[in-house]
Amino acid sequence: MSVERMKTIMTTMIECHDALYALAVEKTEAVKGGNAPALSEITKKESPLVEKLRALEKERSAIVEADLGDDGAGATFAEWEQAVVEEKERGDWQRIYLDLANSVYALKQVNTLNQELLRDSLLWVKLNMGLLRPKTHTLNNYQNPRDGQAPSSVFSGRIDSRT
Repeated sequence: MSVERMKTIMTTMIECHDALYALAVEKTEAVKGGNAPALSEITKKESPLVEKLRALEKERSAIVEADLGDDGAGATFAEWEQAVVEEKERGDWQRIYLDLANSVYALKQVNTLNQELLRDSLLWVKLNMGLLRPKTHTLNNYQNPRDGQAPSSVFSGRIDSRT
């Protein structure tokens, strides 16, 4: 029973990762095109899938712990497979495992690309904002030496004898 439930969980996880991959590809195009509303909409679509993956992962780890007992807390997929799956079904399980690993890897690559694109976009925006609104720097070489002093009187204190 736990083997069938695990197979269902793993295939659902693959489907979720594939759906996230499709959204990540859409996100790449939205970032390239500078389409902020589409980017926001895609992010909203991702949230339920991420929550579903968290719930599936909790359920998967609960099944592993139930099947392996005390040793199940830190068990890997290979350890669970050795303990629970029959020898004749291991080929199918290896295929499921590789499909999940490939889905996760592809998603990670696209997410890394999106992260780099977003970082570059932000740098570009900051650069352009800096060009449009440059910071005013006071140059110490060209300051009035009398700044901050009381203005001198009209009379310099000397007597002008020419008048």
